[in-house]
Formats: sequence, structure tokens, C-alpha cells
Amino acid sequence: MLLGRDDSSPINVDELQKRLDQPAYASVAASLADAGFHSAVDLLATYAGRASDLAAMVANAEINNDMNLRLQYIAGMGLNSLSTPQTYRDILAYRSFPEGLLTGTGERIERLRAVLGRRHRVF
Repeated sequence: MLLGRDDSSPINVDELQKRLDQPAYASVAASLADAGFHSAVDLLATYAGRASDLAAMVANAEINNDMNLRLQYIAGMGLNSLSTPQTYRDILAYRSFPEGLLTGTGERIERLRAVLGRRHRVF
């Protein structure tokens, strides 16, 4: 699942949940539920990190560009790879709560802080 924004304003978990609860977004909420996301917290709890969070992990990574499409071709081979869960755990090792990116009040934001503050979360 990918969630984006068109500016640099924070993502407010309470506002996102309000939007998902509106009848106009019922099909979006149903589609998210089909994927196992039953709330805005469920969706945002899958946050893995920003580029700045992962800078150390990718410091010496090969850059994919038009002259070298290696990653484009090998990406499909990575599906269902036995190393995928470990790679995901490696990424999550760098994760922390994204101050300034996610906002909200009360129980929703506290649940996100608890989940996203954990390192090495295993699925």
C-alpha cells in the first residue's frame, strides 16, 4: 500500500480516519479493508521510513538509472523471495516515529507512536 501527499504538510491520523468514515470514501475504506487495513492507524502503522531514515542502509547502494536498468529487471525476481522478510526487518531496524510527518491526538496517535517506535517489528 502506498499513501502519498501533494505537499509537505503532516498527515493527521484523525483527519484521515474522518475521511475514511465518510460515505463518499466508502469504496476506499472497503478496498483498504480487503487488504487488511481497517482503520487509519492500521494503514499508517505500516510506515517503514523516510529516505533520511534509510540513508545509512543505502549509503553504498548502486543507483538505478536509464543506463543501468538492473533493478528494474531483478525486482520481479524478488517477489516471494525467502529473503524478503529479512530485508523488511532490516528496513524496520532504522524506523522510528516520524516526528513532523504524522500528527493527531489521543489514542490514535499514541497507538502509532507505540507501534512505530518499536524496532525490528516482525510480521
